[in-house]
Amino acid sequence: MMQEEHGSAVILITHDLGVVAEITERVLVMYAGRLVESASVSDAFSTPAHPYTRGLLNSVKSLDSDRHSRLEPIPGIPPSLIVLPSGCPFHSRCRYAESLNGKCATEVPELKAVGNSWSACHLPVEVLATPIKESL
Repeated sequence: MMQEEHGSAVILITHDLGVVAEITERVLVMYAGRLVESASVSDAFSTPAHPYTRGLLNSVKSLDSDRHSRLEPIPGIPPSLIVLPSGCPFHSRCRYAESLNGKCATEVPELKAVGNSWSACHLPVEVLATPIKESL
């Protein structure tokens, strides 16, 4: 890759997960201007360590999915970037937030190791390390 050959790297900013899968080795997932996950592309696509990453992957059709199947959108509305919410920026859209008794709405999660990845989420590591039902 470029890093080994030239001692340099490229930062690619995209919403196209196909491009990410094809040309990168590592992915940093951001939500509302904050880093929520850092992982190898392989780990991020097979075992996403943040609910937002999981939501992104579930909202994209894969080559082996039924062409009549519905996409799973991420519920809710993205937050205003002018006035960011307190706590985790994804908490209002996260299906797990209610199970943590308000912690997500009040405390900004620190990055923590989840296997070979890093995730900024209050969920226990055992929950975050669950493989996705199907990979892209």
